[in-house]
Amino acid sequence: MKYIVLSPDQKLIGFEDSEHVLEYCLEVDNDSLDDYCEEQQLVYETMTPTEIGQIYTNIGAISGGCQIFLVSDVLNLMEENAVDDYYIEEAKALFESKKLLKEMTCPGYIEDLLGELTPIYASNLTEGIYFMENIDAPNDEKDNG
Repeated sequence: MKYIVLSPDQKLIGFEDSEHVLEYCLEVDNDSLDDYCEEQQLVYETMTPTEIGQIYTNIGAISGGCQIFLVSDVLNLMEENAVDDYYIEEAKALFESKKLLKEMTCPGYIEDLLGELTPIYASNLTEGIYFMENIDAPNDEKDNG
């Protein structure tokens, strides 16, 4: 695996390429939007883009969206922090296994390290797609004045 993604509900999944990372993160965001609309009894199809953007901002503030990490960064941090060799080998085996092709509960020893790393946000892997973490960020198209 080249990338691992930690979802807002602390599930870990791995990907080889950024395209699949983006698809997964967009699906998680859309599922969160659907759940929020259902909870609030909103009809997504009748909402304006501004209303949808506001909901993305609200949901993003609550859940934060997906966090993306390079596997190499995780392994490097483990070595820098002098993590026990047993855990480093466990992490390498996990990152090379097919277990990460599906969501799984993030092992505690990895989750602790991810808190020390700066994630790669989905918006950094593409242009023009809005994700929960960047929906309210300033850009050339709008004036946040």
